Amino acid sequence: METLYNMQCKFCGQKLPDNALCCSRCGGSLASSNKRISRPKPREEELMFNIKPAFDMSIIVIRAFFLALFIGAVATATIGTLFVVILSLLGIFYTSTFFITGSIFFVITFLLFVQIAKKNTQARKFTFYQTKMEYTYNAFDGKFRYLEYTSILDSSVTKGPLQKMSNLGNISFVCVGSFHDYVVVIGDVRDPDYVYKKISDLIEIQKDLQK
Repeated sequence: METLYNMQCKFCGQKLPDNALCCSRCGGSLASSNKRISRPKPREEELMFNIKPAFDMSIIVIRAFFLALFIGAVATATIGTLFVVILSLLGIFYTSTFFITGSIFFVITFLLFVQIAKKNTQARKFTFYQTKMEYTYNAFDGKFRYLEYTSILDSSVTKGPLQKMSNLGNISFVCVGSFHDYVVVIGDVRDPDYVYKKISDLIEIQKDLQK
């Protein structure tokens, strides 16, 4: 078996075998250089809780309907009017262009809103640690972002009429950062009262850490 000479005496510079305990030239002890120092791994910050916005189809459909109705009405009054004027200049009088234009924009807006809302809700996630929050902003961003804070101020819960029917709500709170404060609002949280209590517990933990 070939002996490897990768070690070097720290006293005289003599090359030595890997398993040498002392230098063959000067007799210096190599026990300290052979010994590996075991360093403890840094402690990972404790995970407190996660918040995952809920996707409720009934609420999304109602929101999409009213948004599509508004976009359809605007498209009817603007684009529809433009089409009617152009057709009339060509000698074509087709008043149904108003309703056709509005219906097309209504359907497109409705389908796009539902699809985008679904993807965004599935992609969004908020993970809270003691001094930072990890989150994904939306489905199109696709990146994990970090928000470091020294403390979290008192949070609040708001519930809209539609959200109350599905036990959903919006959680808002203020994170105190190193340079400025951040207002965080998480919409459509399932069981918001329970989540509010979790954030309140985190606030109390941070108060104890700062004492």
